[in-house]
Amino acid sequence: MGKDRKHMKKVRKKRIESVERQIDKHEDRIENENGRLDTTIDYWKKEIDEKFSKQIDKDEGYLKDN
Repeated sequence: MGKDRKHMKKVRKKRIESVERQIDKHEDRIENENGRLDTTIDYWKKEIDEKFSKQIDKDEGYLKDN
């Protein structure tokens, strides 16, 4: 059981780092690109707010609890 928790902590830490890099990429796009039909600036902002931030909060909550 302890091995699974250790593995999950490791996975969550890596995922947090990955999501933070993705947020940086999106913020860079917001600043430097105009966007296209399906990938607009509003889309990138929405993805950061709804998808990435929630994932980081969920993973950090897991790490605090365990």
